[in-house]
Amino acid sequence: MTRVVIAGRWDGGVPVLPTGDALAAIRWGVLAGASDPEVVTVPFGTGPTFDEAVAALGSQASFVRVPTEASSSREAGERVADSLRDGAAVIVEGGHNLSPDCGVGFLEGLLGVPGIDPRQPEVLAEALTRAQSLVAEAGVDLVCAASTARPLLGLDSILAVAPDLEPIEAQDTALTAALTQAFAHRPLGRHQLLDGADVHPARQRGSGAGGGVGAVIAAIGGRIVPTGDLLSSLLGLEAIIDGSDLVIVAEPELASPVLAESSLDCVTRVAATHALPVVAITHRSSLSHFEKAEWGLHGVFETEGSVTLEDAGRRVARTWLR
Repeated sequence: MTRVVIAGRWDGGVPVLPTGDALAAIRWGVLAGASDPEVVTVPFGTGPTFDEAVAALGSQASFVRVPTEASSSREAGERVADSLRDGAAVIVEGGHNLSPDCGVGFLEGLLGVPGIDPRQPEVLAEALTRAQSLVAEAGVDLVCAASTARPLLGLDSILAVAPDLEPIEAQDTALTAALTQAFAHRPLGRHQLLDGADVHPARQRGSGAGGGVGAVIAAIGGRIVPTGDLLSSLLGLEAIIDGSDLVIVAEPELASPVLAESSLDCVTRVAATHALPVVAITHRSSLSHFEKAEWGLHGVFETEGSVTLEDAGRRVARTWLR
């Protein structure tokens, strides 16, 4: 029996659908276009799709998401504080926020306190110390699922580059200096073997996730993991794709800067290990042939808003599953 895996996300795509519904529509098309295939759908991605992807994994961990449109991460901190009492792993997902609060809101919510001033390094450092003790006493694995690779501090950070990749002209040097000082040598008690970005939580890749929540989590004893890698492990993507004949990836737009923050490469990488063809279904693509190959795509089907997702699935099945 032919086996097809449909994985990916459709947040912000056309038509406007939750990822699960979009993948289901593609699945119906594949079923109509191929001879009795086995079709598996896997929501896989950042933001709202992350919620769908982990919906059935509540027994493994507590999941918290920081919306990219949120101007404060305090609510996420409050939810993590509640989850710490359960003793299970806590995973916080966040991407490149338009209005980053440097993770201070998250820290306030975690500690249940108001008004931590990030421009006062001593105050921020003391709060980080308290939060580290709180996490250590709970004995839980605190993880930031980083849906952006950008750090909190640095020339390519969320404070220097906007989500649309435009440079942020106005720089608050007093703020960055205070953050640099407060986050230095964290978490307390860690043996620093090397100097450089890897030992400064606010300069680690992904520390800008959730508007700076990644930096706080790294500074208080947690860890940062790219969202795609984390989902691959949690969902068992390797086992799902193994034995398949075709992988279809759903991605609303194959273009920068959206694609740079996607988890598409995690799916195509696993497919490549099994030498499987990968076809992307997208609303619009600006990728050249060379770029498609770089992303591990063997074909791209653009709906451009004029072809339904079901019809797209049917056409892909008739082309690739003959």
